[in-house]
Amino acid sequence: MKNILLILLLNLAFTATTIHAEKESSPIKGPTLTQYGPNFAVKNRDSKLPKDFTYKAVFDISKTPDNKNQHNRSIESLARFINMHTRNGVKPENIKLAAVFHGSATKNTLSNTAYKKRYGVDNPNLELINQLSELGVDFYLCGQSAGFGNIDKSELNNNVKLALSAMTMFVVLQEQGYRLIP
Repeated sequence: MKNILLILLLNLAFTATTIHAEKESSPIKGPTLTQYGPNFAVKNRDSKLPKDFTYKAVFDISKTPDNKNQHNRSIESLARFINMHTRNGVKPENIKLAAVFHGSATKNTLSNTAYKKRYGVDNPNLELINQLSELGVDFYLCGQSAGFGNIDKSELNNNVKLALSAMTMFVVLQEQGYRLIP
């Protein structure tokens, strides 16, 4: 009987420890974008973040989910980048991000009216793009992909700029100090 009781107590203690460990290792949203960009708290890091450093990154967004109702997780990566850095003391003004859309992801840049006309549903990416834009993120659509997709500039979300090409924007932004995040 003592052995059974001991086994039950050990199992209970193990389960409580496991549940506590899982809770600490769960992704957290925020602090800057509270509905997007889940990230993990990384304690005891070996690499420290440099002081007074400006993070300049351009995200290459060329794919999108087949489900027209699902938001593009590649766009959410920008929110994750912002959240994990601001959580760790980086000032928002020291984060400069851009996103370049091409390929199948061109549809993510459409206004809600244009998206609904083409796909029959609301654009699930608009809220996130608009929130990121308010934080200073720049969005560019490859003009070549727009041409192949028969997308007119008037169909774009107001926060998206039409570029000559994705290739051109990658060259220009990298020359301006942005680092490519594929």
